Amino acid sequence: MKDWKIYREKLEELKAGLEKELSGLDVEYELREPDEHTRVPYILLRYYTDEEHTHERKVELFEYYLTAPVEETIKLIKDMVEEFLMEIDQSEYGGG
Repeated sequence: MKDWKIYREKLEELKAGLEKELSGLDVEYELREPDEHTRVPYILLRYYTDEEHTHERKVELFEYYLTAPVEETIKLIKDMVEEFLMEIDQSEYGGG
């Protein structure tokens, strides 16, 4: 990615949209800026199965997500979150 900072405004829009769309799901999420291990912004998803056990997934926000319309990106991320929760349900509880 050239310079992720040019997408700051888009990231703020994305953050606001995700608050609305993900509020009913049992997952914590955090929009993070790149650090020494990543070169792109990402969303850290966290699901607690109990007080001592968590599942985490990182959704990297490559330029494709940041150039797409915010509504489209929110839908894609919500789909990823629902898939993440379904995988946890299947692995933890044998759900189906």
